[in-house]
Amino acid sequence: MFLLSCSAGNDSVAMIQLAYEQGLDFVAPVHVVYVDTGWAALWWEDRVQETETLCAKYGFTFHRIRGEHTFESLMLKRKGFPMPGKTWCSFELKAKVFNAYVEEIDPDLDGVVLIGKRRDESVARRETPEWVRDSERHGYRTVWHMLAFVVEAERDAAVLRSGLSALPHRSQECAPCVNANRSDFKALTQAEIDRAILLENAVGKHMFRPHHHMGAQGVAQVIRWAYSPRGKYEPEHEGCDSGFCV
Repeated sequence: MFLLSCSAGNDSVAMIQLAYEQGLDFVAPVHVVYVDTGWAALWWEDRVQETETLCAKYGFTFHRIRGEHTFESLMLKRKGFPMPGKTWCSFELKAKVFNAYVEEIDPDLDGVVLIGKRRDESVARRETPEWVRDSERHGYRTVWHMLAFVVEAERDAAVLRSGLSALPHRSQECAPCVNANRSDFKALTQAEIDRAILLENAVGKHMFRPHHHMGAQGVAQVIRWAYSPRGKYEPEHEGCDSGFCV
């Protein structure tokens, strides 16, 4: 069987489309697995449903799963947030949950895991191999990076052929993501901002590192940083109200 790791973002949808166009379902059953983090953008459910409908159209089996923890409960348990680039949350909420579920539906290790990494995404992924045999991270199954040599324009064209729209941003399965950039912050709704502020207060730590955002402390200030002209943000500081320091 083929086991597609799916976030419902552009790379995932392109992978589903290419799996259909290459006739993978004539070789073996195709299973598409979406892991719900419990922290998606409030509108992201619509995209997930579109992806599920696409899978049904192509005869693929769509699985929607969730692990023991949501993003919120995991941050509360760990009493902190991951640092940028060290996203243990992704491993705990997605990779570990995906692998545990795959063990249930593919106990004989016959499945090939498909992951939508692309070489042109970043320097870190520039050497991504198309195939990994006996991947320890995936229960010693074969991993196929189907999009390894697919560039962004080709990826977007595949998404459009599926009938879904090519999104102008990455997956919103976590909103905000701990690796959010200025554009991601500006795309947040007030409800998503309020949700993040409440979680920060409950955890007792900042979700985003101040030194990465010109000293902005806490989600509310980071949002103000995102809307400030580049290099012009000035962090807020608490001071006394004696009247002598004005």
